[in-house]
Amino acid sequence: MFLGVDHGTRAIRFADSDGRCYVIPREEAGRLSPSEIIGRIGRAFDLDLDLDRSLASSAEKVDLLALCYSMGDGLTEIIRIEDAENRGVISQEGAGLHVGGGTNVFDAVRESGWPAILLPGIHDRSDIDPRMRVFSHGASPEKVGLAYKVRKDGKRDFIISDASSNVVTIGVAAGRIAGAIDAPIFAPGLLHGPLDVAAIRKVDAGMMTANEAFTRGGILRKRGRTLKSCTDSEKEAAFEALALYAAMELAAMAVLLRDKGSPHPALYLAGDPASRISGRVSELLGREVQPLKSCDAALGCALIAEDVYNGAREVLGLRVDGRV
Repeated sequence: MFLGVDHGTRAIRFADSDGRCYVIPREEAGRLSPSEIIGRIGRAFDLDLDLDRSLASSAEKVDLLALCYSMGDGLTEIIRIEDAENRGVISQEGAGLHVGGGTNVFDAVRESGWPAILLPGIHDRSDIDPRMRVFSHGASPEKVGLAYKVRKDGKRDFIISDASSNVVTIGVAAGRIAGAIDAPIFAPGLLHGPLDVAAIRKVDAGMMTANEAFTRGGILRKRGRTLKSCTDSEKEAAFEALALYAAMELAAMAVLLRDKGSPHPALYLAGDPASRISGRVSELLGREVQPLKSCDAALGCALIAEDVYNGAREVLGLRVDGRV
């Protein structure tokens, strides 16, 4: 069996290469021990854990698992989990809220004994268009999983905008990742967003940290709201704004792909609101934008695990370390 793990903003999603999916909210994962997490994954996918011999004799084993963790900015290649320093990140002090669920899942996988690989994020040391290396970070590893799911569906030129709590957009030209636009750079999501002039002034005045400004910079959080606290009209206004910003970021990435010889990339939306806003984003861009499913990033990671197990030495232009 091949498994993929998507370390998302609000949940950790697990999928096998056949498309079965299991979800643990990040805050809940933060309260679980590694053994509890292993047990949940084992029960969800009928795995032989060698811990509970009462499992059915038909229980499967993990041939390879592909894991996403945090920003993945300490990696430029796909590596074995045991070869990762500092869990594959430059610093634990990334942009965003640290809950601890992803760390617990990482430790659970490392302690499980399952063969596992760690996926890199997209950043200024990645093998992407050199013009996109102006930004220190472009996308976290789960966006590589999303892109691989679409690539395995037969597309070679495409753009995915993952628009939810954040907005992160990744572009693929001729089957290789060309570049990515991370959440602190351009479009605000519902919760997090880039620092505008007012936020910069508050940071300079010592009223908040830069990370606090980022995590409060989204369409709703700038107004002190959440989806649960919104009226129906406020929700509609928030999703209308999210659709506009996602469309703008898709259009911006299309400029890069056109310059790289891909003038008509397929367009996709990911994230929980994808199905809700895809029609409006299609209207804004004047062409079809297809929504992806919530577990597609984890599924894409599982498909990466399967292909690497079968000998793939690169994925979307990302090299596979020789020790894998």
